[in-house]
Amino acid sequence: MIAAESTELFAGPRTALLQVVRVIAPELRGPVHAHVTGPGLHSARHGGSLRSGPFGYEVGVDVSEHDRGSVVPAVAVVRSGPAEFSCAFSLVVGSPGWTVHLVGQVAGDAPFEVVRAHLDLALTDPVYRFAVTSVELLQPYWDTFPSHRSLLLRLIDEGRVEVVGSASNVVGVAPLLPSLPAGVELEATSLAEASRSVYSSFLALRTGGAPHVMMPVGSARSAPNPWVTAVHHDWNARYTWPRVVCSLPRDYYVRGSVPLPAAPVDSCAAAVFASHAARLTGAAYPAAALDRASAAHPREAFELRAEVVSRSLAALTSTVDSAVTVWNPSAMAVTDVVTVRLDSFRNVHVSDGSALPTLVDGMSVTFLARDVPAFGWRTYSLVEDSVDHGWKPAHGVEIASTHFVLSCDPVASLVAVDGPALEPPELAGPVSVWVCEVGEKMVGSSTFVLWNEVPHLGPSLLFGVLGSRSPSAGSLPAVPTRLALAGPPLGPSGPSVTPVFARYWLHEPAPLGGLAANVRLEVVSPTLLRVVVMSDGPAFAGSVELVLPPGWSASWTSLPVSVEAGAYVTLEVRLRPSVTPGCYPVRAVLHGLRFLVEDVVLLTVPEWDFEDPVAVLWIASSPSVVSVSPGTSALLRVEVASGALGVLPVRAWVLSPRASWELVGPFCVAGEVPVQGRVGVEFTVEAPEWASAGAWSAVVKVAAGELVAVTPVIRLEVVG
Repeated sequence: MIAAESTELFAGPRTALLQVVRVIAPELRGPVHAHVTGPGLHSARHGGSLRSGPFGYEVGVDVSEHDRGSVVPAVAVVRSGPAEFSCAFSLVVGSPGWTVHLVGQVAGDAPFEVVRAHLDLALTDPVYRFAVTSVELLQPYWDTFPSHRSLLLRLIDEGRVEVVGSASNVVGVAPLLPSLPAGVELEATSLAEASRSVYSSFLALRTGGAPHVMMPVGSARSAPNPWVTAVHHDWNARYTWPRVVCSLPRDYYVRGSVPLPAAPVDSCAAAVFASHAARLTGAAYPAAALDRASAAHPREAFELRAEVVSRSLAALTSTVDSAVTVWNPSAMAVTDVVTVRLDSFRNVHVSDGSALPTLVDGMSVTFLARDVPAFGWRTYSLVEDSVDHGWKPAHGVEIASTHFVLSCDPVASLVAVDGPALEPPELAGPVSVWVCEVGEKMVGSSTFVLWNEVPHLGPSLLFGVLGSRSPSAGSLPAVPTRLALAGPPLGPSGPSVTPVFARYWLHEPAPLGGLAANVRLEVVSPTLLRVVVMSDGPAFAGSVELVLPPGWSASWTSLPVSVEAGAYVTLEVRLRPSVTPGCYPVRAVLHGLRFLVEDVVLLTVPEWDFEDPVAVLWIASSPSVVSVSPGTSALLRVEVASGALGVLPVRAWVLSPRASWELVGPFCVAGEVPVQGRVGVEFTVEAPEWASAGAWSAVVKVAAGELVAVTPVIRLEVVG
């Protein structure tokens, strides 16, 4: 009828601690009295009746005669009315002194109402503390509610909010941590259930190190957990150890003397090559480009990192047409297949002193580079000859390498793979098999290549560049730093598409290089706007230009502004609208930065959209197919239309699968739709000479402020 078990809970004064034994007696009714007996164990036999707590009936036991971790045979005796029950159990002597740090958290890109909910709870209950993560994305809230800046800074100064994230952030506070671990959801329907959840998480998370446990609570993009402060208050009224307190990460690390985790190191190829190119050539490290790449859309990140790699390798490699340098950005020596692209067709083989297996496929030269040093390079020669180093037709429906055998059933078109785990490629007949000096391939509805001596089937880890270097092999860390004049920049330092949307966060991360100042339009009434200009860095001096639609006038159209560091100013403007019903964009353009920043609001003159609704933004036309052949290009043009009675600024992004990213670009373009008119936004689809046939689906997303339109699916294809 009853059960008992020891816990890691302690009650009473710290000088006379009692370990809590949990007694479960579900069938007992009325007052319950209990005590625990055993060698060297003491608990009160004639205390008052026990109340059922979060863990059942709780009996305090003096275990001071035993060492921590000792296992003591014990008996729990329970009395209720005239009945008395007992049960034997093993009491494990616990370890007092632990502290559980409950850390509320909110991401900087959470919905605005979620960020405000965390601030409101901190103002309502002084014990609540929370960490702001993804701090580089906090700027949207910072700029939308500049009046909350002083509150947030005050809470940071009081040690009730901690900034977690990148070393540079909008609030100007250096963070202690680069990131938080995943949070505990703490889902519960009662305070007792929430307390049990905290306790079970404590048992799972504690280690043999410092007696502290950090427990981030809840999702970083949802309102504060409703039980956090309640557990803080109730728990510490019941128990002495472990302490459970609303806390911050710094309390766990600094007060608990817990070693800080090392900040993650950017080990991507772009960062590795750029760091050495900056050290050896004096060029500036492209921190802004790589920071944005870490938060950008994968397609934009691909473009940014590819440009940094290209510029960095160009800085590291001197160009000599007769040689190839293979670069390795990883921390270990690598053997892998490398492909370089020639400017024109040449029949060559690759040599490192002796001829290497080589594939010449059009203007592409592929070979196996062996043992390229960690963070280093190896050079090779291109030797002209008269030998055919191309693909040659083979017989059968099977290809093989050192690691894989791939077979195709010519009847069912089902593919089988022998070797390490591999997802069979989707191939449909007719299937042809080809071989070369470097590997083998099978061609059907798609192409699948097995390189003979490479132990993996992913993208190559190495980068090949036309050029040479002396000596023929080495490691970049071993090359002494050169005192040189600053070389060319190793990456872009500002946004490639301008003007920048003031509310950029609706569609993308902060502009490359940051936004030192911003502007926002607030609609107070149909004829009154408030213009807010804020500084997100040093003091800012510039001007605001108001761009009005035809037929409108205002109390001013251009004003100088001066804003102190981290502050904001507000300007009001009276409008005199057109008498023609319709939807009108009003724009505020901020001058004074390296690029223009603009905000737009849509205002309506009454009776517009009453009987004859007109869309403000839509796709007027887009191609269903864009075809190119190797070595040619074509435009992907989308017509964007607007029913607004004013010029509407737009941005457009082309979204497509990873395999097509080198085929279509740029990722983003900008334009302006004229009054009730159309504008074409254009991307280029270009296939290099060595491109293989294939087809991919793409769409173009167009945005004007909060308005978004998306094209039907567009087929991109390389034919021939």
